Amino acid sequence: MRITNTTIVADMLANLARSRERINQLNVQLATQKRIQKVSDDPAAAGAVLRLNADLARVESYVRNVVNGENTLKMTSDSLGKVSDILKDVKGLLAGVTTLDTSFCMALADSMDQYVDMAVDVANTRFGGKYIFGGTSTMAPPFVRSGVPETVAYRGNAGSIRFQVGDGISSAVNVSGAAAFASTGKIVFSGILDAAAPVNTIVSNMVSITDGNGITHNVEMVMRKTGANSWSLNAVMPGGATDATVSGGAASVTFDPATGAVESIMRGAPLIFTPTVTPPTQAAPAITLMVDCAGLSEGTPPGGASTFSGAHTEVSVFNALMAVRDALRSGTPPSADDLAMIGVMQNVIMREQARAGTLHDSLETADACLTSQKQLLLDLLEARQGVDLAEIGLKLKQEEITLEATLSAAAKIIPKSLLDFLG
Repeated sequence: MRITNTTIVADMLANLARSRERINQLNVQLATQKRIQKVSDDPAAAGAVLRLNADLARVESYVRNVVNGENTLKMTSDSLGKVSDILKDVKGLLAGVTTLDTSFCMALADSMDQYVDMAVDVANTRFGGKYIFGGTSTMAPPFVRSGVPETVAYRGNAGSIRFQVGDGISSAVNVSGAAAFASTGKIVFSGILDAAAPVNTIVSNMVSITDGNGITHNVEMVMRKTGANSWSLNAVMPGGATDATVSGGAASVTFDPATGAVESIMRGAPLIFTPTVTPPTQAAPAITLMVDCAGLSEGTPPGGASTFSGAHTEVSVFNALMAVRDALRSGTPPSADDLAMIGVMQNVIMREQARAGTLHDSLETADACLTSQKQLLLDLLEARQGVDLAEIGLKLKQEEITLEATLSAAAKIIPKSLLDFLG
């Protein structure tokens, strides 16, 4: 069979093209350090690489959520710490103040005004363009000052913001302002207890407590005579009630035998009222309540039977501070109950700060797990499509030598001159 020059040239050019293509492919692998550039390079391995890349992208999205959550919770914890410090300073400022002259009274009131401003400003902290204490309402200030006399109202909600941190796993990344600054209050008692009642006489009544979702619950408050002029106070849920739980709230009240007025009150742990709810409804935050027995007295009740009732009053951090400030401006020193209430509010804020720290720690654990998963996926990807640089370099050198040899052979096999074209 006769092989023409055209056939020889065509074969030679095709071989040169394939050689240059192999050199180009090796150069790309060397530059990208990836063996597979397109599916056709290795269809089976390419499918595995695509799946691994999808897994890696998912894990990296979880890592970003964890980092954002950690930063948000750190800002939350720092902000709660600032308000706790403000309340500590307020207690220090007011401790021991019993009588006030006009100038001192106004100076203390001005200081309280500054503390209120600082506390509200911290409670309206923004991070990443969002208000961190508004629950799931993050685009408007959660605490708004208005009215005459001025009050601070909470405009956020008790919702939990959750970030996806794993397959089917989410973690809360916020503490709502409702839980931190607006979940304290008092139960103010009134009535006349029978001074002639025998020891172990029990008097009880239901107190209605409204939670942050506007739902009313009943708590049974029980007073028992423990001795002459002394009674104990306890809180229990009514029999069969499952809408909330209570803890704490015990107190001992002693009455002046001459006047019947409250002589002293010894409080135990504050009453913590925790609403329960069936998912998916969001439960309202627990409410921490201080018992106020100043309205009680001991004597001879009308009709001969003890009368005893209580009313729930909400007390937010900011409104409590404003009430003390306004009392100072009117010349009234803070009472022991005022200072006790500030202490209760500080404890609640510290509790929520600890909760933020616990949530942060759980995210750190998730971060460690995700980092391990990410490294494993990277190792698998490297095994699937990583290249041996030394091997690629050797192959590239071999291809270059082959190309040079082919070009040299072509020059000898297909010599050309002007006469070839004139013939």
